Amino acid sequence: MAKERFNSPLRKAGVWAIIQCAESGKVLLGKRSSVVNNGGAWNFFGGRVDRGESPRTALLRELVEEAGLRVKEKQLVKLGQGRHRSGDRELHYYLLRLEREVAPRLNREHSNFGWFKPGRLPGRFNRPTTIAIKKGLLGSLRQH
Repeated sequence: MAKERFNSPLRKAGVWAIIQCAESGKVLLGKRSSVVNNGGAWNFFGGRVDRGESPRTALLRELVEEAGLRVKEKQLVKLGQGRHRSGDRELHYYLLRLEREVAPRLNREHSNFGWFKPGRLPGRFNRPTTIAIKKGLLGSLRQH
């Protein structure tokens, strides 16, 4: 496994998991709660990479915090990287494939969750999720 760059002090970074059920092919999305910004938007689980963390380490932490999912680092497959439109934020995306659909233990950041077919997603997304969809990362799931 190639060593990943740590978060640069000059750039903010974020990391998200596209969680897919191997059995159904559906992806897991969380619905942001009203106590966080962009409430009501759907998103992939993930968040900020803290100083000194690698993107993978940050994603393992975020998955536990937001969804109660404890997974092994080797389960995360790098899908791609991008930048926020302002150019000051690195965005890292990983695939996490689970054998079956699970019910995540949501923290206060999310009010709901759903498993969706990639071609039949709900309407409104947060920006990192929109960027992943526009980059075609859902279409690349069949290759992994």
